[in-house]
Parts: sequence; structure tokens; C-alpha cells
Amino acid sequence: MRKCREYAERNAIRVVDQHICTDEGMSGVGMDRPSLQRLLCAALSPSREFDTILVDDTSRLSRSTESVLTIYRKLNFAGIQLIAVSQNIDSQHDQAETLIKIHGLIDGSYVRELAKKNRRGCESAVLRGQHVGGRCYSYRTVPDGKGTAKHLVIEETEAKIVRRIFEMSAAGYSLKSITKTLNAEHTGGRGNWCPTGIRAMLKRELYKGEMIWNRSRFEKVPESNKRRRKMRDESGWIRTRRPELAIVSEELWDGVQARLNFLGAKPSQGRRRGLLTRSLTSPYLFSGLLKCGECGANLIVGTGGGTHRNKKYLCANYFNRGTCKNDLYIRRDVLEERPLGRLQSELLRPEVIDYAVSEFGRQLRGALLTLSDNLSVLRRRKEQLDGKLERSLLRAKQDDDAHHEDVLLYEERLSGPQWRRISRLNSYGRKTEKLMDALLKL
Repeated sequence: MRKCREYAERNAIRVVDQHICTDEGMSGVGMDRPSLQRLLCAALSPSREFDTILVDDTSRLSRSTESVLTIYRKLNFAGIQLIAVSQNIDSQHDQAETLIKIHGLIDGSYVRELAKKNRRGCESAVLRGQHVGGRCYSYRTVPDGKGTAKHLVIEETEAKIVRRIFEMSAAGYSLKSITKTLNAEHTGGRGNWCPTGIRAMLKRELYKGEMIWNRSRFEKVPESNKRRRKMRDESGWIRTRRPELAIVSEELWDGVQARLNFLGAKPSQGRRRGLLTRSLTSPYLFSGLLKCGECGANLIVGTGGGTHRNKKYLCANYFNRGTCKNDLYIRRDVLEERPLGRLQSELLRPEVIDYAVSEFGRQLRGALLTLSDNLSVLRRRKEQLDGKLERSLLRAKQDDDAHHEDVLLYEERLSGPQWRRISRLNSYGRKTEKLMDALLKL
């Protein structure tokens, strides 16, 4: 910001303070940064208050070559001057786009190389027995000498809860049963245990004293700073034995895994995670749309509440966690008929139908008027071409006796590409007239 202000002072550029934009602490790879989007909206608005944008260098816009080129072309088309102060790039110069491409490649390469170096440093720390991940339940991180290195130690209060969860699972408790028991007792001072969290804890190898690193990687979604987790091949995992971090015995951990694998083998067989959310691919009509009137959680399709013959909607927090008191089960067919019936009764009213018909007629008439204007232009062009053709033939006939050879050459020229082009225009004019007559009959 300081560099841009100094450049503005040297070149007599007035800075509009309300349009100074920064995105601190956010990666420059993505385009979904709030301040950047606010700046672009203001720059591309018809009523913008500035005509020049100053940046320290092109990486402040984006570290993606495609993104920074897109920004440059949009601003250039809108007539806005883009200046990269440190790189001495001015969008009004002829070589600006070439320089932006070169620096964009350098910026993108910097991000990739930085990621490789960061990963290499994390790998070295793991091999030294240090912790490089986030917080793990029942453990806390303590400084490991000088610098930012840390290692894990057991938090005994939370470790007791982990042992209890493993023992309940080994005793035959389901994930939902464990969840509801912990929430009812407010175990650990919290009442938001969930089945998926319990399953993740039961499958964590760290609780038996084995640390695994490089199990997965995070890839950024293109044009955004959102990340998607993807599993790595097991051959690339780095396993280290840490018996001092073991909370449950290896026999108990293996027994729980055998039970979970037995219970989850058939339901999960052949399933793959898709790119769309479950609500979009669900076979149920209102998945992801219905909310509980008590706690605001999504309604899900479950079983229970009497007979299992019909699918029923119920509160997810009540069914999975036991944290909501809404124990109402509503049959799927009954619930879906209510909004559909309401839509039918509202949409099929005479006044609604009349409005839809009149609106359709208004838009159709507007389209026909536009088409009529285009046809008028085509007709005038056709008349001009017909007049030129008649005058050309008339002059050719008048000079027939004196310039017979020239006329033959002229007619030969007319029988070539020019004549075919005129014939196509005549045919197109006849087709447009037929189309207009057909549309007017509607």
C-alpha cells in the first residue's frame, strides 16, 4: 500500500480512499477473495469513481496465470488502466499482456515450489517425532525446544472418555447409542457429540500408539480458496510407532475395527464419493430443504416411529444425537403432498394463469418487434442489391455492340462468386418473409 501511494504521488494520481482493498491472510491463488471481488465490481460498474488501478505487483491480483490474464483483459476492455508498480507494467503499453503472462508463470511456479518445500519440512519434522498437524482430541501440544516445533502429550481427562468410547463400542453399542449417551450426560462438558465424530475417533490409529502422516492431501478447487481432501495411495503413508501416545491397547483397538468392518462392509460396498452434494443426488424430493421447527436442523428420512413400511421424515438432531426434543415422525408421502398440493392450488388459480398468459404474450410481442426491425434492415439491403444488379445489367446491355468481349467477361464475372452471393441474399430475403408471415399468424 505504501509503494502504491508513493507511485501515485510521483505521478499526480489522486487516490480514492474508499476503494483501497486488501485481502490479508488469504491465499492469492483463489479468485473468491472478498476485497478483490469488491474492487472488480466497482471497476466494471458503469458508475465507477476511478479509471486507474495500482497494485504492487501482479501476484497481488492472483497467483494464477489464467486468473490474472482474465482480470487484465476485463479491465482493459472496460477502459481501466492497470499498473503494477514494482514490475513497471502499464496496461496501456503494447507489451503489457506479454509481461503479465511471464510474471504470471513465475508467480504460479513460486506457489508450487513453496508447497513442495513446506511439505518437505513437515516430513522431516514427522521423522524427528514432532507434531505438524492440528489438534487431536485427548492430546495437547507442547513446545519442543526452540522455534515453533511441538510434540504431543496425553490429556488424561479426555483420554478417559476415549477409552470409554472404545469399551462401549466393543461391548456392542452402536454409534448413535454412544452419541446419545455422551450427549445426555454432557460428557466432557459438551453436548454436541455426533456419530460421524465417534466413528472417526474409533478409526484413529494414534489412539493405539501409531502415527500416520501423508495419508491425504488437500487440493484447491480451481478459481477459489476452498480445498478438497483427497486420499493418497497407502504406499506413500509414513508410519511411526509412538507407544508413549497410546491410550487404548492394541487388542481393544483391533477388536473395535473388526466389529466396525463387519457392520459397515455391505452398506459401503461399491460406494464412491461424487462431486455433488447428497441433497442434489438424493432420491428423496425434499432432501436438504426441510428444517426442524424446534432446532433448525435438517429433516432426514429415517426409520422407527412405529411401522417400517413407509419412509418417514424426522429431525436429524433427535435421530442421530438426541439433542432435540422434537420426536415427531411424519410419513414421507403425507409430508410431500402438503407443499405439492399447496403449489398446485396456488399456481392453478385463474388470476395466476391469466398473468402467466399475458406475460408470455408481452414477451412474445417484444421478440416479434425486434425480429421485425431486423427484417426491415434485411429488406432494405436486399432492395439495394437488387438495384445495383439491375443497373449493372442495364449498362452491360447498352454497351453490348461496342464492347461485346467486355460484356462476356462481365457476365462471366457475375456468374461467379458475386452472382452466387446475390442469389443467396435473394433466397434469404424470401425465407425471412415467410418466417415473418408465419410468426404474425401466431
